[in-house]
Amino acid sequence: MHKAVALSFASIVMTTAAITSCGNSNDNVQIATGQVAVGNAGDSNLVYSHARALEAKGNTKKAIRAYAKVADDYPMSKEAPSSRIRQAELLYAQGESIKSFEKYQSFITQYRGTSQYTEAIQRQSDIAHAASNGQIKNSFLGLKSDIPRSKVEKMFIQVRDNAPFGPTAPKAQFALAEMWQNDKNLGKAIKGYEELYVRYPKSSLAPEALFRVGNLLLKQTEDGNRNRGNLDTANTTFTDLTLLYPNTKQAKSAKSILQQIKGSDVQRSFGIAEFYEKKKQYPSAAFYYNEVIRTTKSGSELNLSAKQRLAALPK
Repeated sequence: MHKAVALSFASIVMTTAAITSCGNSNDNVQIATGQVAVGNAGDSNLVYSHARALEAKGNTKKAIRAYAKVADDYPMSKEAPSSRIRQAELLYAQGESIKSFEKYQSFITQYRGTSQYTEAIQRQSDIAHAASNGQIKNSFLGLKSDIPRSKVEKMFIQVRDNAPFGPTAPKAQFALAEMWQNDKNLGKAIKGYEELYVRYPKSSLAPEALFRVGNLLLKQTEDGNRNRGNLDTANTTFTDLTLLYPNTKQAKSAKSILQQIKGSDVQRSFGIAEFYEKKKQYPSAAFYYNEVIRTTKSGSELNLSAKQRLAALPK
């Protein structure tokens, strides 16, 4: 039964993976062709040259403002893409990581057709991961503090959605789910990992995401009352993992966990049978002893115990 379900699931996720795209469609994408008003073409080049001269002299703050003027005032000029990305790079070098991230976003939104697009995607991804790991801080009135988790969450979503089928997307989705897991928000973490292996079934991170879903479901059953629904879903998840990614280390671990779940279920059935026997509800006790006999190896200790107890029940 599990095999049929998993194979059906496999066909669904593989179909999802077949739908590819370079990024979200955006009717406002601008291509810097240099086709600005004749009077402005010289102005954009002049401001860009001034910005480069300021940077060469080490006057970084003024250079940032000059690059911003080119990108903001002459967005269709040939100097605009280089100005925007240089603005982002200098802001990052100055420790203004969040502002840098936002300017990379402006570049990504406006200038997808340029040679620096892939670089901008990667740099933005690096900033988001650094923010999540606490490697970069917010700076306010000279004080340093961790970047709010809500901000980091939005950063990862932007990184993922800017190039949803590029290499940075599954990494952003995994980091997002892992952040929720570290924050003990297990429900969101499970959904985050599930979204990864549905969106990116061919990613190297997909087996680990599926494995973590199963483990988090088991953790939920251990933290409070034993939820049979979570246990059954974990069992199905680990089974899916062994079928979808059979040659991974996660699949090997999943097989071991499945054996543990099976053993736990058998022991639970034996305990239920004993409970009904003590209550003198013998038909119910017989049902569960038979269940133990059916699911255990003939001649095993639990199998023999169930047979003996079943035989001793009043007829």
